[in-house]
Amino acid sequence: MASDEHEDLRRQVNELTQQLQIIQQKVLQLQQQLNSIHPENSLTETPNYKTATHISSESKKTTSPINNHSALENFIGLKIINLVGIIVLLIGISIGVKYAIDKNLITPLARIILAYAAGMGLFILSLILRKNYDGFSAILFSGAMASAYFTTYGAYTYYNLFSQTLCFIIMVMIAVYTAIKSLEYNRQEIAITGMVGAYAIPLLISSNHENYVLLFSYILVMNAGILFISFKRSWKVLNLLALIITWSFFDGWLFFKYINADKFYTLVFLTVYYILFLLSAFAFSITKKIKLSNRQLLHILINNFALYVSLLSIFNATSSDAITATISVACAILFLAFAIAGNNFFHEEKMLNRMHYVESLILFVLFVSIKFSGLTITMLWTLIAVIVFALGIITKTTWPRLSAILLLGFTLLKLILLDSLSFTAIQKIIAYITIGTLLLILSFFYQKFKKALFADNEHKK
Repeated sequence: MASDEHEDLRRQVNELTQQLQIIQQKVLQLQQQLNSIHPENSLTETPNYKTATHISSESKKTTSPINNHSALENFIGLKIINLVGIIVLLIGISIGVKYAIDKNLITPLARIILAYAAGMGLFILSLILRKNYDGFSAILFSGAMASAYFTTYGAYTYYNLFSQTLCFIIMVMIAVYTAIKSLEYNRQEIAITGMVGAYAIPLLISSNHENYVLLFSYILVMNAGILFISFKRSWKVLNLLALIITWSFFDGWLFFKYINADKFYTLVFLTVYYILFLLSAFAFSITKKIKLSNRQLLHILINNFALYVSLLSIFNATSSDAITATISVACAILFLAFAIAGNNFFHEEKMLNRMHYVESLILFVLFVSIKFSGLTITMLWTLIAVIVFALGIITKTTWPRLSAILLLGFTLLKLILLDSLSFTAIQKIIAYITIGTLLLILSFFYQKFKKALFADNEHKK
């Protein structure tokens, strides 16, 4: 009797184990499909069924390579092939239109109508397939919107079928509609298509950018809408792309079109753009209580760099070292203030605060090199290194000490390669003795206090 019960229990365990293996396989397959369609919604952990029952080692061995191959196939099948297909299709349409033009087979109006018809065909097909093939439908929709952008551009630029105002209105409507559909599809690539098209409108339909107030106002409105979509869907790539495109527009205009008479409004737009992108970088961190990602840190770094370069251009710093020095020290003070404020309000963002400190240090060093000359630069750089090293000792953090040593090394390299060619004998004696003595003091310091220094908590580095 006991033997029969034992066999019955063993049979039930085997059946449940087999069912669990089947369910696990289905879960993994569904997860792979979800990751391929919506990577941002991918699960962070694979369900672990070890605690529920034992899974044979043989099933584990056979699952891993299958999953890897399936993931690769899903990526190629769901991401690469359809994207390449759309590009190839658009190229084919373009070649067909060009052939018709070369052979004078159709009139200019017919060419534009056919191009719109091709885009409309992709759009209708995307609607038909959306219910059962959402990812493929999104790719078709993106292709349709891209086709609509460039067809409208061609109708205005090459054939004068639209006025500039009508062309602007049509392209803005396409951009807005694309943004709305990106939210419906919940697809970031559609939003990118609409964003690139929206930013390209001023370049595509305008032969000059003399009305810079209208241009930058339009870009500001686009930024506000794009950053809202980026925040609503947590699409941080949109945020970064908007930053790069906007500053490229702005600095490109500064380099080629800017005149001093435009200074006031240019400074206004510079300030608004900088603050807008600064706030957008912190939006996710503040509202969702999460640490800044590497992409957001890059966002802030680019924004700070763009501010500095733009100020140099606005004030024609290339014509005056004094202006360059003033802008450098002003930005150094600003970034230092950000770092100090960060220590108080964003204490956990150590990398951000460190980045602002380093930016401030670099600009202070640059200020000294522009404002002074000769032995004074060497001595001031040495003094800055001593101050930074002392701050590293006081705060028990590693990176200021390393920065100070790096600055000392750079100062010594400058002394050997450059200053030795122009310094007098007295200046060489002072510089070499000062730096050499300081390096020996630092070496003794590390020897004497190495246990205390290297026992600092890892989180303070």
